[in-house]
Order: sequence, then structure tokens, then C-alpha cells
Amino acid sequence: MSNEATNKIYVIDTNVLIELWKWHPFKFSLDFWTKLENLLEQGKWVLLDVVVNEVKYAPELQAWLKNQKKKKLVMEIDDNVRNRATEINEQYQMIDGVSGNSEGDTYIIAYAEINKLSIFSRESNRRADGDLFKIPDVCQKLNIKCIKNMVKFMEEMGFENINCANINLTTTETARLLK
Repeated sequence: MSNEATNKIYVIDTNVLIELWKWHPFKFSLDFWTKLENLLEQGKWVLLDVVVNEVKYAPELQAWLKNQKKKKLVMEIDDNVRNRATEINEQYQMIDGVSGNSEGDTYIIAYAEINKLSIFSRESNRRADGDLFKIPDVCQKLNIKCIKNMVKFMEEMGFENINCANINLTTTETARLLK
């Protein structure tokens, strides 16, 4: 089950969305979030329900994610993905047995593998042999393309000409500019 190295459709990890939210607040970057939503609608990246459910703070981000769900742009995990995620965790221990942390990571990997997609995660590799496996570690083992570089992702998605600081523009003005 290998993944094409040239595949540029990404399943995005929760940490990416949180980082984007921190660096591109909705108040100042409506055009950025509109572009990201348009790319989601075009199928350039994938938003999983497990990722949406992991966002526990950031009310603006939660509202944006809820809106994507209403638009039916959020992909739900099915039994095939659940079963493969279980297999992945059995082979490469990713889930913390006490807290349950990183369960969503196994679903991200399983979904990407089954659908021959790439992954965008800001996670680092595990530091020591006894540590839990991280997304980049497992992607390397399963030959799934995984990028960590925000600039590379934004270039591949076509963000070169997006102004992310339209402080003086209203939502309506920003939407009009993007048409």
C-alpha cells in the first residue's frame, strides 16, 4: 500500500490548523481562510472529523470548522479506516495507553494510506526508541508522503499572492476581492 510521492492532496493534522489559526487570526486574515476553504471545496486538502473533534479551544477556529461540517466538507472515518488505524497502532505504538492522546493521528495515517493521499503535520519525529511513534515516523515506515514545512504547503496550495493582513477590510469587502 504505497503512496505516490507526487500526490499533492493532503490530509491535514490538527496541529496545522491550530498553528494556522495562531499565525493568521480570522480578524486579520479573512482572505487567507476563504482561500483555505476554497481549496478544501476543490479537494486540494482533506479535513477529517477526528481532526475537527480534536480542536477543544479557539472558538473562531471551532466555528470555522463547524461551518465546514455544515457544508459537508468534513470526511467521516469509516470502519475500514478504523480497522487500519488499529493495525497501525498495534505495529507502531502511537496512542498513549493512559491518556488516549494521538488516537486521531492513527486515523489520519490510515485515511491517507487507504486513499493514497499525503499528510501535512507539524509533528516532529520521536526522539528515542522507547517513545511513542509520531506521524512522520509511521509515514516513513509506510511510504506515505508527509510534509512538515508550512511554506512548502502554502506554495503547493497557491498562497503566493494572498495578502494575509487585510486589517481594514470587512468580510464583505474581502469576499468581493476574492471573486
